[in-house]
This record gives sequence, structure tokens and C-alpha cells, in this order.
Amino acid sequence: MTTAEDFPAIWADLVTRWVAADAESAEFPEITPRSKSLLQQLSPVVLVNGIAVLTAPAKWVRTETEKKISGDISEVLTREVGIPVTLSLSVKETTPDSPLEMPAEDTDAPPSTEEPEVERASVFGDLPPVPPGPVHTPDLWENISDAGFPASAGTDASQVSAAPAERPALEEASVPVATIVPTPTPATAHADDENRLNPKYTFETFVTGPSNQFPATACRVVAENPGKAYNPLFIYGQPGLGKTHLLHAIGHYAQELRPKIRVRYVSSEEMTNEFINAIQGGPLALDQFKRNYRNLDLLIVDDIQFLQGKESTQEEFFHTFNALYQANHQIVLSSDRPPSQLTTLEDRLRTRFEGGLTTDVKTPDLETRMAILAKKSLLNGAVVPPDVLEFIASRNESSIRELEGALTRVVAYCSMTGEPITISAAEVVVKDILPQDVKITAEMVIEVISEHFSVSLDQLTGPSKVRKIVTARQFGMFLTREYCEMSTTNIGKVYGGRDHTTVMHAEKKMRKSIQENTVIFEQFQELTQKIKSRARQR
Repeated sequence: MTTAEDFPAIWADLVTRWVAADAESAEFPEITPRSKSLLQQLSPVVLVNGIAVLTAPAKWVRTETEKKISGDISEVLTREVGIPVTLSLSVKETTPDSPLEMPAEDTDAPPSTEEPEVERASVFGDLPPVPPGPVHTPDLWENISDAGFPASAGTDASQVSAAPAERPALEEASVPVATIVPTPTPATAHADDENRLNPKYTFETFVTGPSNQFPATACRVVAENPGKAYNPLFIYGQPGLGKTHLLHAIGHYAQELRPKIRVRYVSSEEMTNEFINAIQGGPLALDQFKRNYRNLDLLIVDDIQFLQGKESTQEEFFHTFNALYQANHQIVLSSDRPPSQLTTLEDRLRTRFEGGLTTDVKTPDLETRMAILAKKSLLNGAVVPPDVLEFIASRNESSIRELEGALTRVVAYCSMTGEPITISAAEVVVKDILPQDVKITAEMVIEVISEHFSVSLDQLTGPSKVRKIVTARQFGMFLTREYCEMSTTNIGKVYGGRDHTTVMHAEKKMRKSIQENTVIFEQFQELTQKIKSRARQR
């Protein structure tokens, strides 16, 4: 049976024979000289679970390949390896000093009358080809970047309405579990205080698998056609499965396609607080609040379930919803349950939420969890063997954040000790992975941090800039983010009403310190064990 290691050789041989084949060859489908040129520019990355990942040197090469010969390539690979093969193309841009020349147009092809296509983010982002020779280099993590990583999920097709005709085809599952080499994190989005989008959460960093194809595709459609397809879009599912990632990705992609579009991401709690402040500020402040929300082209509200019981905010949101909907402006909502189960929400809001597309995000299967971990490795420039990815992914079925934290710890441990990344090393590090039925709260984290660093709650949440207290506070914010399903905004509130950017800074700094500083890493291990022990006792 073909293995991932065989794929580069199989691909090279296939391309050589296909390019040399003449029009009368029965071995390969007939393709034009232009298509043969495209074929020669593709590089093999990995073949796993029937997914063949190839990289193109430029976006136009990928676009042309997808249009002209992707079906032929899948057909030939299926015959060559003996199992059904689906093609996944990503882009590996060339350097400026070695530009690519487009192959000559086919002489028998009519002039193109098609509109330029909108470039879509690949499921994989930009995967590099696998280089020859040994690639395990634990010290790669010395220069690790604080990239964002997805939590993937699924959908129940029986609970969604029919898609419009223009809906793009579902992307195939992608499981990049082969050895990975470092590549720059895509920089397609920027943090903005106005739209509040997290730059780490884009479609390029989201892993699409069999269990979450529909929600991911629906989100792309909404970003491409705001106000026209699936309005409102309502996404629900348990915490930690990727809903927030998809919401931010919609905003980023919509802005990428329409730079002047007015987008805002907000949690229902943040919107409630803004509304309360506006009321307290008087008529002018309230009018400004209404304008801020009703003049948007795309409003994204996370955790809408927290509007339950807040009658005045519900009333205001009802009018905002109507104003946006009647103007054909897009509304995207998320919740931990479907609209029908938001029993304390006003009926008129519930019925409006149900008037668009409702899709759920479910627990990802093992292959998708492996793909998520592989994507994290890719973005962080780590080389993690497939068997280690599978070992970590199998330890927990529901908490993606827990799995990502385990991967970070395994790689940091191996980097510091000089050990290769193996299952044995992973077993040592993740032996205390938390059982699924144990919940960690922010209060537990704060208690442990306070005891460990001998600082009071007032000091932890206060303004003190004493080094010991700052370190304790940053540890607390990081561990709360790591193990509690809380937004950076809500974590900031817990730690003395700090801004969400302060929490993001603490998270980034602590991640880097854990990977580079042995003392900090050991503290992280000790604190994690104490927090989990505290959780199990309650």
C-alpha cells in the first residue's frame, strides 16, 4: 500500500510519464501543452487518508489547475495508488527575484470572457513541499510565532436549509499529518479596535474536515455575498469547537473582498455593556450607539444566548436586527444552543434567528483533530511525527484548546530537553490530560495563582506593576485563556477590568516564554497540575 513517504516519488514519476505521453496514449487523459506546464509546476506535499496535497508556486497556477486539470489529476492518482484520491491545492509563493512566467495560451482555446475570480483561502493555507533529507529540528521552536489555531467541528445536514445555487462546492477534508517544515504565518488580516477582529482567526488557519464542511462553507458564502445568502446566519455548538474562529474569519474575508465594508464583531455581553453605558450617557450617547450598529454592513454577534433575561437590550437588538435586515445588511450570530432552545429569549427574536440558515458545529472526528494539531505545528514551524499527532488527538474528543495546549507542552518539553518528539516523550508530558467531565473555572485559576505566587486577589486584579505580581497576573490570564472557555474581553474583566488587548499580550508573551525559558515551562507544568487537581476535587 502506498505510504506518505512514497508520494513524492510517485508524483515525480507520474508527471514525467504524463508530460511525455502523446495524444494517442491510453494511460493518461489528453491535456494541452499549457496544462502540462501547469502540471510540472506542482510540488507534492503529502498523500494521507485519500487526500493528495500539492502546492502551486503562485495563485494563478492553482486557479488554472483547479479549472483545467484537477479532475484529471485526481483520476490518475486514484489509478496510480489504488484508492480514491481527492486533490487539495495550496499556494507556495515564489520569491520576487525568480518570477514565474505564465505558459502560453492554448491556441485552440477561445478568448476568456469570464470575470476575474475571487481568490479563496485554501484549507491548508500555504503548505511548503517536504524537503529531502532529515527534517527533525527541535530548535525550530526557538523562533516560534504566536499564530492562531482553529477549533474544528461538524454539522448536521438535517438541520440546515437548502443552500442557494451559487453556493461554492464543499471543500474536501484535509488531514496534513506528514512531517511539516516552517512557513510564515499568513498576514491577511489585522487587528482593529473598531471591528474587533482577531488577526489569528482566518479561513486560512481554520481546518476543514468531514465534520465541519457545511458550516465552514456557509461562512465563506456569507463573507462573499453579505446580505444576499443566508441572512441571518446562526451558528451553534458547544464551546471550544470553532464558532468564534469562523465568526472572525467571516469578517476578515469580507474585508479582504470589500475593503470599505463596515464590519463589527462583538459579544452579546460587550453589546449589553455598551448599551448600558449609552443609556447612562444620555440621549446623544444612545443615538450614537444606534448609529454605530445600524450603519454596519456586517454585524457579527457572538454568544447571543447571553441576551436572555436582558429585556431592554433585547428590545434594542430587535430594532437593530430589523434595521440591518431590511437594508439587506448581513447578520451573523452564534450560540451554545439552537434558537428553539433559547427559551427565555423573546419569541420575535427567536423567529427572526430561525428565518435564515441555522447550522451546528459538532465535535470533530479523530482525523480532523489530527489535522488541527498538524496545522498548529505548521503555523509554529514545528516538525511533529504523525504518530505523535494521533496520540495527542486521541487523548480528548471534545476540547480542542486542551489538545493544542498539550501539543505546545510536548514540543516545548522536547525542545528544552533535546529529546526527539516521540510518543514516549508525549506520554510523559500529557499524562495529566484533564478528563472531559471536569470543568476549570477562572476562579480556580485565580485561587491557584494567588496561592502559588503568594499574592492577594486585590494585587492580582489591581494596578500594581511589581514584577512578581505582573508575572502572576500574566500567568493567570494565560492559563484562564488556555483552560476556560472565555473570550479575551471577559478574561480582562475578571482581572480587574483590563482591556482585551492586555490579555492578548499576556497570552502571546507567556506562550513565547514557555517555549524558550525552562523555569517558566516548569512553572507552567506545576500550575497546570495544581489547577487540574483543584478541578477534580470539586
